[in-house]
Amino acid sequence: MFIILTNKNYSVIIYLMDEFEYLEKSKNEIITIDSLNKKRLKPAFGDDCFIRYLFSDEGNENIVLDFINGVMIDLNFQTFNNVVILNPFNLTKYLDGKESIVDVKCITEDNQTVIIEIQLQGNQYFIRRSLYYWANSYSSLLNKSENYTKLSPVISINVLDFTLFNDIDDFHSCYLLKEIKHNKILTDHCMLHYIELPKFNLNNNKEKLSSWIKFFKGENMSNLIKENNIFEEVEKRCQSFIDSDPLINAYRKKEWNEYFYKDMMNIELKKRDYDIAKNLKQMNIDKALISKATGLTIEEIDKL
Repeated sequence: MFIILTNKNYSVIIYLMDEFEYLEKSKNEIITIDSLNKKRLKPAFGDDCFIRYLFSDEGNENIVLDFINGVMIDLNFQTFNNVVILNPFNLTKYLDGKESIVDVKCITEDNQTVIIEIQLQGNQYFIRRSLYYWANSYSSLLNKSENYTKLSPVISINVLDFTLFNDIDDFHSCYLLKEIKHNKILTDHCMLHYIELPKFNLNNNKEKLSSWIKFFKGENMSNLIKENNIFEEVEKRCQSFIDSDPLINAYRKKEWNEYFYKDMMNIELKKRDYDIAKNLKQMNIDKALISKATGLTIEEIDKL
């Protein structure tokens, strides 16, 4: 299939994958535990639905607890015995886009709140976003006129499929409020963890946490089970997800929406590049500079 974009003196033919062919292929695809696993952190797929289900569906408390404890053990912080999920997965709200701003929010046995955010792409502004989400969760602990003694720690865990800190080699970093001169921690109420998946390699063998990082990066379930028996439970929940028609339909719907949105954005960006190139050409700008600025080939520019 192709789409023709026309602008007065030129036509741009953009060849796209046949949408019907894509839909048929996607509809007939047999989703297995491992294929679901390998799609997890690819923005073009509906893994957001699966991750929210896995970490926040009622009955999955042991799974999210194991992940949280893996993060805490990695930097020698205290671990927890149990958690209660505060924003259980709700398929209707998910499809309507009305779920909470964080992926997972839960509370531990000693009243500490843990929020988990999984982000596929971003930049330095994600630091502000994570601070905002932490502050939102912390401020929501009190109702109006309640005493500040009721406030309790909020732990933010951010799993990122991009590099946030270029000057730090470690894939797992944690930030607290400290006094600069004496290195004294002001309070344990603010803790922000950042796990940068691109920095992880197989040499980063960090007990429980390494198996979870491998999970996010698409490792086969059979290998993960050998490292951490919690993945026996994860495997069962993956199968439950696959066997549920409403859930798998939501997964496919998200996948299709992402695919077509990406296609439309590519078309818009391509059209913008041609518009810019045509204007620059009319200004007698060197073709090599136009090509560098727009990404178009010299041949494409000559046809304008």
